[in-house]
Amino acid sequence: MLVMKFGGTSVGDGDRILRVAGLVGRHADDPPLAVVSAMGGVTDALLALSKAAQQGESSAADRALEEIGARHRGAVDAMCLAPSAAAACREEIGRELNRLEKLATGVSLLGELSPRTSDAIAAAGEMLSATLLTEALRKLGTRAVKIDPRALMATDASYGAAVPDEAGISSHLFERVLPERAAGRTVVTGGFVGSAPDGSFTTLGRGGSDFSAALFGAGLRDAGVPVEAIEIWTDVDGILTADPRIVPDARLIPEVSADEAAELAFFGAKVLHPATIRPAVTRGIPVVVRNTFHPGVSGTVVRADVAGRGVRALAARKGVAALFVGSPRMLMAHGYAARVFGVFEAHGVPVDVIATSEVSISTTVDEKAPIDAIVRDLSKFAEVHVLRHLAVVSVVGKGLRTTPGVAARIFSALGDVNAVMISQGASDTNVTFVVSADEASDALRRLHAEFFREDVR
Repeated sequence: MLVMKFGGTSVGDGDRILRVAGLVGRHADDPPLAVVSAMGGVTDALLALSKAAQQGESSAADRALEEIGARHRGAVDAMCLAPSAAAACREEIGRELNRLEKLATGVSLLGELSPRTSDAIAAAGEMLSATLLTEALRKLGTRAVKIDPRALMATDASYGAAVPDEAGISSHLFERVLPERAAGRTVVTGGFVGSAPDGSFTTLGRGGSDFSAALFGAGLRDAGVPVEAIEIWTDVDGILTADPRIVPDARLIPEVSADEAAELAFFGAKVLHPATIRPAVTRGIPVVVRNTFHPGVSGTVVRADVAGRGVRALAARKGVAALFVGSPRMLMAHGYAARVFGVFEAHGVPVDVIATSEVSISTTVDEKAPIDAIVRDLSKFAEVHVLRHLAVVSVVGKGLRTTPGVAARIFSALGDVNAVMISQGASDTNVTFVVSADEASDALRRLHAEFFREDVR
């Protein structure tokens, strides 16, 4: 059995939803579980609706509501459904819009947007996408049924970032999905959305639809169903050796380990958020990233582990600043590092790359962090120097800490590109360094030429 998840660009309009229905329908003999995101841009419109209602801006709230309705009614028209199916879709859209309007009115009257109400509004996009895909599948001759994600995704009541109840999810899948599959019907549901113990809407936060797909796959496996793979269908061919906007000859990577995928995501590759697929990876279920618009491309398989060692891919992230914190008075003194990182903790600022010596600590942070305030507090006990407009570049692969010659090849390829910080050894899956943001693209291209030219394996 497959779990097939489709992102917002994949279901962005009626024609795309029909394309998705074709992809799902190919597996009708072994019905998959199809998980859909909201149409691209709809979640933003729902957030705009919430904000406008909270601020009492009724005209802005009305515009957001109309935009949401128009997008979905336009999709119904584009799919050219049978009159009865089209009428059912429009009726469902109307009910959802009425629900949203009532919620928005309540928010406006109170002047307050609670996390619970915010989730109830944000869930609408996935609910509507599931309705549209179900009708598209039926149009193409696939027996399909929609199941409300609240009936499957059991969570706690942590609105906005709900914690899933994996045992409850598995039980719900067994009770609701397996009978439909046994009857030959493909089940469609929404991602991102769950249900608190009292039945209210919850949402899973960033990467929530991918997380839903992984949780459903894991839950089906726990219920005894042999899950072949979880497919994440998006608008890219898979995970590439580098950002193709910077490195035009970047290649598709056939497979990566979960640890490598996590490093790539952290350092700038946005294809997958690794935490969202962890339930699948820990159960040995492959996660495959595929392109809805190039379905003939096999994509990238993410597994718990993969064969081979050496450099697998490159990533870069701009918008970084470096802080160099030194205090000769702290030579051989204990507690210095704790005091330094205590300042970052007090300001709620996560640190990225770290390099240390006996009396100095260098680290990078997001350039938007309250750097001046951090420097002010650090300066009470240390000397601080700041460099801005930087980028973090990471070379990712297996066994890099123990593979002879990797570092030499990296810095030979960089040539005159100056690295202001270097971090190697903390992880066996990356070598990371910091350069001027203006030199980051050049650094990526040089490294890609070194490690991925045709005659290098």
